Amino acid sequence: MKLIPRIGTLLVFLVIGSEFAFAGSDGTTGIIARIDNAPIVANGDVAGAPTDLLITLDGSLDPNVTGRSLSAGKTISVLLPAEFDLSNINPNYPLRDVPFPFPPAPPLPERPCIPGNLQCTTAVLLRGWPQDPLFPPILNATLSIDEQRNALVFTAVHDINTTPGLKQIHLILNGVSNPPAGRYRLKIEAETGPAGAMETGEGLITIRHAPAASINATSVFVPALAGRLPGGVACGPGSSPPLPDNPIYQNTGLLEAAPFVWSNLVWAADAEPMDDLELLPLSSNIYFLLRSNRAGPWWRRFAGTVYVESPPGARHQRIEQVDCPQRLPATPVIGATPGIGPQEVGRLDLQFYGGDKAGVYRTTLTIKGGNAIEYVVTVD
Repeated sequence: MKLIPRIGTLLVFLVIGSEFAFAGSDGTTGIIARIDNAPIVANGDVAGAPTDLLITLDGSLDPNVTGRSLSAGKTISVLLPAEFDLSNINPNYPLRDVPFPFPPAPPLPERPCIPGNLQCTTAVLLRGWPQDPLFPPILNATLSIDEQRNALVFTAVHDINTTPGLKQIHLILNGVSNPPAGRYRLKIEAETGPAGAMETGEGLITIRHAPAASINATSVFVPALAGRLPGGVACGPGSSPPLPDNPIYQNTGLLEAAPFVWSNLVWAADAEPMDDLELLPLSSNIYFLLRSNRAGPWWRRFAGTVYVESPPGARHQRIEQVDCPQRLPATPVIGATPGIGPQEVGRLDLQFYGGDKAGVYRTTLTIKGGNAIEYVVTVD
């Protein structure tokens, strides 16, 4: 691991404007908090591309806060706008569940529905952090289509009350193409209330003309970076679900490293991999993200910020950049899916160290012209 040294001059930042566009959550009601482009693709919310969206339900994503449960036989229905036509799915990507046992024994089916080669249209229920579905999905809830309502329907196979509960829904609709740019209203009807009572929500899907810059947390490298894969600590390869470790919410001791590295997938505008990021510390709480030396030995392009909100009086907290490869030939999960992937992507790995005061340290990573994500480390 290494801490990128201070660059000689900061005069460049005096002439750079730093306007940021954040993903919106307006137009939501009921149990939907927001709808975003999924973190595993650059274009899941772009006109003409396969639909790949993440629905976040209301309530905290903190794993210490209980989410929703779903009793056996009860359902969660995701009612899509008519423009996302589930009766006309591309036959190359039929509706399927991720199989069990997993990984499936060879030979693979003609069109496998497995992470890294998702030749299917599918959806999964998440516990609140990236790439951690209830796994295997088919042993928890079956997936079907209600064409009359243009809805994807999850039906619980057994009582689903696994800690911390249901908090997000990932729609990986490889057989559905996004409609023209605009805003479209999605609805949810979920028998997740007390005693299976119906809960509802609505939210707006914003379809863009073109991709935007983005930074996205991923969990697939946590086992390797934590030294739990054969060979000890390593940068990869990524792992398939289940991924019980939550890199978004962690605990550590005073002046100690958080147990899990923050791994991020990063795209520039137009889906270009952002594979040249450097971390520049300005203080223990403020950092710049810079794109590295492509135009000359002294040139760095401003790409974003990292800001740590720490307990009052805290000192010595720090973030170090982990020296892992910064370009992946394909995104995790999608991988080598014919006609869709691989999508090349940049990778940024960061290690957080707690300060000398107990409390909550919230770190926000923001990409210029794109989105922002947050990590939370409790130091005690």
